Amino acid sequence: MTTSATESTINMISEILIEMFEFPAEEVQGHTRMQDLLTDSLMVVEMAIVLHERLGLKVDEEELRALTLAEFAGALDARRTAL
Repeated sequence: MTTSATESTINMISEILIEMFEFPAEEVQGHTRMQDLLTDSLMVVEMAIVLHERLGLKVDEEELRALTLAEFAGALDARRTAL
């Protein structure tokens, strides 16, 4: 996993959050906890579906709630690299 790969994944997730959930861009930062962005169960499910469609990876609710945006992006990149 490289920094640029993680930055690219952060950007992709940020774009989803901004476009789908209409978050102001300044609120979507790498240090922001995903649970602060995805505040209800429907948002979590929708994000998991979109990530599965775009990346082919399954994401569970706990993972989406427990990590910061940057940590979550790094975890996704690690899984993608392992495939």
